[in-house]
Amino acid sequence: IKAKLRFEVITTDDFLAIEEMEESKKLAAMKLLILIAYYAYLSKQEYIPIVLTQMLQLTLQHGICNESCTALADCSYLLLQSMDIDGSKRLAELALLLLEKLQAKKYLPRVYAVIYAGIFSWCYHLKLSDKLLWQGYQEGMLIGDIEFAFVNAFSSLQNRFLYGAQLTLLEKDIELCRKRMIEYGQASQFAICSPLQRAVSKLICCTGDPLSETDTIIHEKETSDISLTRTNFLLDATTYIHFCIVEYIFGIYDSAADKIQERWIMEKEYSRTSKYYGSTDFYDCLICVAMARKSEKEKWVPLAKSARSKVKEFVKFGESNCAHKCFLLQAEILDVEGNVEDASSCYDAAIDAAEKSGFVNEQAIASERAGDFYLRHGDTRSFHYYNKARDLYHQWGALAKADHLYKSTPS
Repeated sequence: IKAKLRFEVITTDDFLAIEEMEESKKLAAMKLLILIAYYAYLSKQEYIPIVLTQMLQLTLQHGICNESCTALADCSYLLLQSMDIDGSKRLAELALLLLEKLQAKKYLPRVYAVIYAGIFSWCYHLKLSDKLLWQGYQEGMLIGDIEFAFVNAFSSLQNRFLYGAQLTLLEKDIELCRKRMIEYGQASQFAICSPLQRAVSKLICCTGDPLSETDTIIHEKETSDISLTRTNFLLDATTYIHFCIVEYIFGIYDSAADKIQERWIMEKEYSRTSKYYGSTDFYDCLICVAMARKSEKEKWVPLAKSARSKVKEFVKFGESNCAHKCFLLQAEILDVEGNVEDASSCYDAAIDAAEKSGFVNEQAIASERAGDFYLRHGDTRSFHYYNKARDLYHQWGALAKADHLYKSTPS
């Protein structure tokens, strides 16, 4: 904590004036600690604070070095997990300043992956991270840091999916990355990318009944390359969230609800959460509301409100990513509780805010939910919102969903 505070209060000029580390044993120690921190992340995360504290102390006592960049970036990510947003921002800023000062290109892919898929994506529009994460991918490929190159690539693709980038173009880039992952023997990144690829593919094109096709994803988990490992939190969390997004969009609420409850158990076992910049809690809330409309309202409404409160926390520092989400969640909860008048205005606010932020995917979802709302209350305005939703799903590239909506709703 003391080391963290020292870096948080130090001025930029004083920080950049710190002399470079020269003692060979200390430099060797920093290189060793970087490796330990990485393997701790993969297996024993409880040791990460200890390792990073040692690196920060060495930097303060013996000078800056290339490895200090990654220590500061990793500390930024660690503070982010405990919701210390200001501290995370400051250490990320120092990491980038030091990266530039030392021209530490060897560590650029790792620093970029941690910061631009971390605090930067939490606080700024997800679209702004695209070029920087892609730069991290390209630099990693050039210098031979293949693993972190593909971490950057996946993070860029993931963010594009979450903010509603055009799915057809996204699918092509996913396939290109997956081929290169195979070429370079990156089995773990290939596995993590697979749930994203499946989700995009199902939204673009389903043969036959979209619902049965989507349901097939779940049953394939026992034998496919995206089966749950029960040992790899990141892979399993990625699998769960993408399954739930597709199932929710296609209206398979019971299965989606089973998945979020399984994920909650997994997160408790690992003492980790998969936030995805508020998107996880957003879909959790939507699924809980959908279940509340079917049965056990007394169970699902409190769960929905709990998820909404978490999304509201994200709005405090990431408004461009989450303000529209909160409007839609508020509308859904008001409606399920019978507050029709206020719900109506919140649906429109959600649609407008999503359009302003450029989240065409969630603008489409908000429009569809508004259509459902007016249809339940016998209001012919439902036709307008369903038509709007279909157009937006087409714009996003979710052609299978647009077709499903056309067949399942009045026009």
